[in-house]
Amino acid sequence: MHQRFSVSPEECKLAKWPHEILLINLIFNHIFVFCATVAVMGSFPLLPALVPIISFSITSYILIKAKQVAASNSSWFVKAHWQIGAKRNRFFMLLLTITCVVSGGGLWLSKMLGWSKIPTIALIGGVGLLPFMVALLLLILLGNEAVFMASEGKLPKRFVEQSQNVQTRQSRTAQ
Repeated sequence: MHQRFSVSPEECKLAKWPHEILLINLIFNHIFVFCATVAVMGSFPLLPALVPIISFSITSYILIKAKQVAASNSSWFVKAHWQIGAKRNRFFMLLLTITCVVSGGGLWLSKMLGWSKIPTIALIGGVGLLPFMVALLLLILLGNEAVFMASEGKLPKRFVEQSQNVQTRQSRTAQ
């Protein structure tokens, strides 16, 4: 499942960063901040919109930083973990976009049809937020595993094989 490499402790520390930033976004922003903003939503109805704004900002930072690390002279191990983090962040950004569209569409639909509060909450919660929360939990588990793998000098075997295949194809086209 995993392949271990001989890397320095400094490389392990740098390789953990994209996963730790993602976990901060997922756990702190999407769980704690979301719960806090929903709790005061009666007084500040637009406050929960702060959560996806913060999340898109953090995710964009990780994607931009991953491109910078890929172009830098960092070790291949650090670059590999930033690539893994960027791939998961792209997936998370797509997931968050879909959730925002479904939730916003559900609010708009309930206003247009004159629904009461309970069907609106059921629609937004069941169709928009529940699948998002399940995926959020899975991403938290994957992020924790990635932090552990980075600290142990490991990479997923599938990622190593895919990277080697890409390098082989690139060398063939260069000849």
